[in-house]
Amino acid sequence: MLQSNKLLVFPTSRSIREYLDKDNLSNTLLPTITTIDEFFKKSLFFENKKIIDEEQRFLYLNEAVKNVNLSALGISSSFNAFLKQSDYIYRFFLEISSENVSIESIITADTYSYYEEHLEILIQIYKNYLNILEKNNAIDRINMHLHFKLNKDYINRYKSVKIHFEGYFTQFEFEIVKEVSKLLDLEIEFVYNEYNKKSIQKFVDYGFELEEGRKYIINLSSKTVVEEYILEEYLDSIEIKGFSSRINQIAFIRASIVNFINKGLNPSKIALVLPDEGLARLLRLFDNEGYFNYAMGIDISNSKLYKALDAINTSLFDDEIKVFKNIEYLNIDENFYKEVFFNASKSYLTKEKFLKICEYLKSIEDENELLEKFDEVCFRYEKLVFSQEEPIILKDAMKIFFQKVSSITLDDVSSGKITVMGLLESRLINFEAVIICDFNESLIPKRSLKDKFLSTALKQKVNLPTSSDREDLQKYYYKRLISNSNNVAISYVKNDSDQISRFANKLFDIKIDEKLYDNEYKHILYSQNSLKHFDEDIVLDIDLSKLVWSASSLKEFLECKRKYYLNHILRIKEHDISIKPKGYELGNIIHNTLEEYYKQDMRAYEVLLEIFNKNRSENPFLNLDLEIWKKKLKEFVSLEEKRFEQEYKVLELEKSFFCEFEGVKLQGKIDRIDILNDEYFVLDYKTSSNLKVSTKRTYEKAVDFQLEFYFLGVESLYNSNSINTFYYDLHKMKLLEEVVLNEKLELLKNIFAEFKTISVSFEKCDNNQICQYCIYKTICNKE
Repeated sequence: MLQSNKLLVFPTSRSIREYLDKDNLSNTLLPTITTIDEFFKKSLFFENKKIIDEEQRFLYLNEAVKNVNLSALGISSSFNAFLKQSDYIYRFFLEISSENVSIESIITADTYSYYEEHLEILIQIYKNYLNILEKNNAIDRINMHLHFKLNKDYINRYKSVKIHFEGYFTQFEFEIVKEVSKLLDLEIEFVYNEYNKKSIQKFVDYGFELEEGRKYIINLSSKTVVEEYILEEYLDSIEIKGFSSRINQIAFIRASIVNFINKGLNPSKIALVLPDEGLARLLRLFDNEGYFNYAMGIDISNSKLYKALDAINTSLFDDEIKVFKNIEYLNIDENFYKEVFFNASKSYLTKEKFLKICEYLKSIEDENELLEKFDEVCFRYEKLVFSQEEPIILKDAMKIFFQKVSSITLDDVSSGKITVMGLLESRLINFEAVIICDFNESLIPKRSLKDKFLSTALKQKVNLPTSSDREDLQKYYYKRLISNSNNVAISYVKNDSDQISRFANKLFDIKIDEKLYDNEYKHILYSQNSLKHFDEDIVLDIDLSKLVWSASSLKEFLECKRKYYLNHILRIKEHDISIKPKGYELGNIIHNTLEEYYKQDMRAYEVLLEIFNKNRSENPFLNLDLEIWKKKLKEFVSLEEKRFEQEYKVLELEKSFFCEFEGVKLQGKIDRIDILNDEYFVLDYKTSSNLKVSTKRTYEKAVDFQLEFYFLGVESLYNSNSINTFYYDLHKMKLLEEVVLNEKLELLKNIFAEFKTISVSFEKCDNNQICQYCIYKTICNKE
């Protein structure tokens, strides 16, 4: 095919593909087309010098900071910490070199010397780094402006160049463009709106008179305006909806796609733009119809290699049992794990160990593309880690390695018509419809991390881009994206921690609806798995007096008959895999400890503590509570010593009983029974911090008859009426007597009298406090 002598330059490869798909290009002589990045690379050459890669750059930068007071910059000098933080320094150097600003000029502009110490340290690092580059005949983006020459052999292939400009030229890039314009005819096409004034200012300073709200084609070689158009915007439709969670936006995305296609839109001209590309992982879980193709590639989180590496890395920082169960579940070779990762917090990563790790991970993976990209990561990581003298602790090295591997993405070879992309990929592309999700204050515009060392005011003085300039550039991209589309659907998250971006009020000339639409769309995601709540009335012909009752089952019945029905009649038990402790777990530990303690001949705090430590749970969530209870148990021993001075004796521990009261069978287990002078003292241990005892004013509403059951049990066991009942409040370390025992026994008689009614309605309770911690609240629709 013949080529013309014209070169077209576009911002991205995707914008080139769109240009080539245009119908009006058929049967025409196609120009040469390239991206702006490739144009700059090919337009420059560096005589007798080599361009370094990212890993080599880090090693040189690490060498440059030796013997420098990095801590004054808030940056650690250790290798693995600097690996994560060095980017702050490099970005700063790249910014000043790209904008042709010297650090010395910044010091001069810093009138009050706020940054003098920081800048002097940065000057030292900058000079060290440049010297290292010179010594090694190396080229990095930081010293390109010092050594570049125009590649005239490349440039002279063409008679003209047209740059479709969509973004921002650094000062260095603009100097290159100006130099190229002196060798051939160079045109630039761009849009000027309220958000890209910083970008356009370079053209204005070069002699062009430009007006906001217009599209231009200018000739940089002749310094003339070739064409000028007034910008016009027209939207067929715009929809903005809020949701309480990110995942519920996916239902809105799917519904919007269906609506657009039903309107007759071409699905390949519909785009989904993600301000946070991490949402793509969630999106894929719901893409059963294969709607989408992913411009950013597919993450490897579902691969065997990633899962194994993730499990290994997690195990080096977290010793919970579930972590090691995950290693077992993934069938990670036990011998390999023990050999390589034993004592990982103290041993160092060696080349031998690293090769074993790489070979093992490759042996369990069968995806060829992933294996190729993994090999490349291993090669670059090995070069990075073992090219420096300082060894790295194995677990720290694995954390860095895991981060490197996590960044791998695989090409999306699916045939989905709708493209999912990040904001930058959308530049200079026209869509029939665009969907933007996560339109939130926290993401749009995305906050810049580049302003670590200088204030905005100082950056403005020396003409460096500020965080506001970078945010405006993002706003420009969003404005252009929407202007290039006929139909727009926007979703955002609204909750306690997030809200719609304030930029939306400037961008859209409509009143934004603040209503949440989760319920209107949730059927799209959850219709097949919706919960069926148990709302029917339940009435059974049952003689409750024939059942055997414990104090706890009676309390459940009196609090909520539906809960009693589900637990004791249907016997639906809780299914819970959470490692968080249950409410009764701490109480059980204390009960078991005290039972064993009073079986010992010797009574002392040291003995009690030894038993307590033996019984204590390994659950990390209980550690703080258990440490607090160590001190409480010391108070307990002191209190008990005073009681036993009165010659109390422990008669029974965890004593079971079975008896009848008013024809109803009762059962239970009494924590402890003491005896003094033929009087029985029933003690019920309580560890709760909000223990409440019935009074003459409150007993009529009582549902807890624990001490009444214990009284009746002791009465039947010992045929005695000399019985005293107490709650042993272990939280406040005092005995609380059941002062309304007789009154509650009368109340219990009335309750049992009603049990003889044959028909029982097991209705739901209406006490939200009870429902809040009930294991059946989902069944009852009390979430």
